[in-house]
Amino acid sequence: MVGRKTKAGRGRWRQPAVERPPELGNLSGLLPADELSALAAAMTMRPPKAVRPRPAAACGQAHEDAQSQASRLPFATEPVPWFPDGRFCVDTHQPGQFLAHAAGGYFVQDAGSMLALRLLDPAPTEWVADVCAAPGGKASAILEQVGPGGGFLLANEPIHGRVPALEYNLARVGFPRYAVSTADPERLAARWSEQFQAVLVDAPCTGQTLLGRGRQSTAAFIESRVAHAAARQRRILQAAAMLVAPGGRLVYSTCTFAAEENEQVVAAFLAEHAGWTVEPVAGLEDWLSPLEPGGYRLYPHRDRCGGAYAIRLRRQGQSVQPEGLGTERSWKPLVIGADQVGQTCGGLVVERGQRQEEWPADVARVVDPSVGVGGEVAYRPGKHWMPAHGLALRRDDNWRPQLIVDLDDQAAQQFLQGLALPAGPLGWAVARWRGHPLGWLRGNRDRSNNGLPAAARLRFAATIG
Repeated sequence: MVGRKTKAGRGRWRQPAVERPPELGNLSGLLPADELSALAAAMTMRPPKAVRPRPAAACGQAHEDAQSQASRLPFATEPVPWFPDGRFCVDTHQPGQFLAHAAGGYFVQDAGSMLALRLLDPAPTEWVADVCAAPGGKASAILEQVGPGGGFLLANEPIHGRVPALEYNLARVGFPRYAVSTADPERLAARWSEQFQAVLVDAPCTGQTLLGRGRQSTAAFIESRVAHAAARQRRILQAAAMLVAPGGRLVYSTCTFAAEENEQVVAAFLAEHAGWTVEPVAGLEDWLSPLEPGGYRLYPHRDRCGGAYAIRLRRQGQSVQPEGLGTERSWKPLVIGADQVGQTCGGLVVERGQRQEEWPADVARVVDPSVGVGGEVAYRPGKHWMPAHGLALRRDDNWRPQLIVDLDDQAAQQFLQGLALPAGPLGWAVARWRGHPLGWLRGNRDRSNNGLPAAARLRFAATIG
């Protein structure tokens, strides 16, 4: 990889996010000396936008290749070399302004973040844990794979203030085969020991690659901050390894350049844990780290992204299925029945105060719901229960809405801005645009009231594309 360069191309980099490039002397062992100045300059620029189209299985369709997925996007794109399903935006800097994005047709994600997804490569039936999951970019990609196929995702986020964004992004995927927990990694490991075939640790870090997006400062390169982050990462990685079943795999990733937070963390883990090996991934040879065979690095001056590090580790042993952890419990019916909103089947509903959530029945047999929360199906803001926004977004075969209202382009624009629509069917109906569920409408004799939560409403008229 040393000396490899990627041409800039058209429509790539935008205005600087910071004025002063950082000092990069501690990265001299990673890159040739003549590249350090190019890296420093690129780190101050906003990286090109990239998107992850919704895969065919998550749309209820047969398999399609990456080019077919790209053809559904409302703008021109180019492939992300290290992640076949990722696309660089060519002729737009605002991919989030389109109706197709608001409808869940694709997710906006930095191309560097897709490196860890390539290494994780979740199979449709696997149980997967994302240990540091918020805001949900990688977790939503995992759920797109395991949700339609009968697998299960545990998305964990210890920082409670970040959980709402995680829950919203998972609900957008439209498949209920997940739970969200807020445990410290060590407590998580004690409760879910050896339950997952795949585990992702996208570790909290100094965030040096975020400089160009204006989400970090040059203080991220201070040695004391790097050392503090590395100590925390070692603790998280050690706990996360306990989640992995024999024969399973663990992907460790960061959005930082410092070797102390990347290769050195992994080296310390391997030195202390027998039975783990680095597992290279075919097709990624161009991005191999010079410090750790089997680890991979991306750089903004080479790879048209903010940058990233990721490595895949394999635990020795025979692969096993998750063991039963649950206990017998009573389950409640959905408080808003089929005659009002629709019917769910194949899942079990648990009530927690002012909220009801649904768990897949097969997961509920081995998981005690006290360890997390499932996808919300109803909530009670006052005396009466209301259908949850996430229920309207469901795309799985176990959910059948009572009423569906298909919207044209103009009506979809109005709906996504939170506006009421002309009178339609009476009662609760799922508003849908080009086959994508958008949210709830509640019709009366005069109009159809908008049930879109404030967080999901757009402040602008989305571009149709």
